[in-house]
Amino acid sequence: MAENATYRIAVCDDEKIFRSRLVKCIRSYDDNVYLREYNCGDELLQSDEIFDLIFLDIEMPGTNGMKTAKELRERKIESQIVFLTSHTECVYDAFRVKAFRFLNKPVNAEQVHRTLMELAQENRKEEKVVVSQKGKVFELALNQVVYFEAFGDGTYIYDKYGEVYSSTVTLKEWEEKLQDKGFFRIHKSYMVSLLYVKCRENELLELRGLNVSLKISRRNVGKFAEAYLTYIDKNAKRI
Repeated sequence: MAENATYRIAVCDDEKIFRSRLVKCIRSYDDNVYLREYNCGDELLQSDEIFDLIFLDIEMPGTNGMKTAKELRERKIESQIVFLTSHTECVYDAFRVKAFRFLNKPVNAEQVHRTLMELAQENRKEEKVVVSQKGKVFELALNQVVYFEAFGDGTYIYDKYGEVYSSTVTLKEWEEKLQDKGFFRIHKSYMVSLLYVKCRENELLELRGLNVSLKISRRNVGKFAEAYLTYIDKNAKRI
């Protein structure tokens, strides 16, 4: 992983020449992005990586772009999606999967630059948590925080990219700060983002992206199930 990358971007298109041109357009706007290329929807779906933005061709052999996007949303993957196509009639389906933008092929540098600029503007609107660590101050987008873990008088904060930050703020204080923000304290040692819940089996909770299972305290199992269903009811992007 590129630790200091501005964004993590995937380009998924079966045309190698088009992918190369699109990557060049992206790099000409920001050379500090982390980029991965995929030649089909199935290859993208098999990846465990999480991206901020996915440029996704609609017309591909195998699993096409629209089906790929639907599968991503069903997995609760919140990456922004920019559809690429030469057929504008697909635009209505794009709205169903909460597409960020819809670009007609062939795209040009101006379109790509405008898309990246608008993504930056959207991200500036996000709520953030501020963490002071070893004399440095970090701002983490709240929707990138997967879970908090108590240690001593502070906490570890794990983000969706696998980065870990230490904070002198206690877990109880974070719980109070983040009331009604989509987090739930499952155990005296853990508070998780409901956005990243993958599945629960008895008292074990699996979180997306980090390949980790956390224990839910027995007294919180019922409360967690209720909180999660309420969260899904309010926030699920239904297909």
